[in-house]
Amino acid sequence: MNMEHVNNGAVRLKKKRGRKPKADKQTYRHMIRLNNKDNERFLSLFHKSGHKSKSRFIADCVLNNPVKIVSIDKSAMDFAILLSQFFAQFRVIKTNYNQSFQVLIRNLGEEKARLIMNIIEKATLDFILLQSRIEDLYTQIRERCLPK
Repeated sequence: MNMEHVNNGAVRLKKKRGRKPKADKQTYRHMIRLNNKDNERFLSLFHKSGHKSKSRFIADCVLNNPVKIVSIDKSAMDFAILLSQFFAQFRVIKTNYNQSFQVLIRNLGEEKARLIMNIIEKATLDFILLQSRIEDLYTQIRERCLPK
């Protein structure tokens, strides 16, 4: 739009100066902070890319590369952690079982130790079945709920 300028009674058209405004102005700004190692890596990638400006390079990297979004179910993670603690307890019980059997053999002899261990054999078999069921539950939950 030209504006009229009056100078000593003479009308003269004033010319607009400067750059033409962009149709899609870039007004949003985002900032990142990098340490020395990451900054060196960033600069080397920037120089290899051939972009003229760092902002164009960052926008190209962020907007044109696929970003994987992972949602984590906190309750499933807690359940998986508790099950893994169960497995640790199973290992402790197995170790204690073996140690107690060795002590019985040393103190009472192998035959008396086997007789005593036969008493708890049924409970041990139930324990093994329970452990296998818990492992099956853990694999099912890991397949359904936990990220891969």
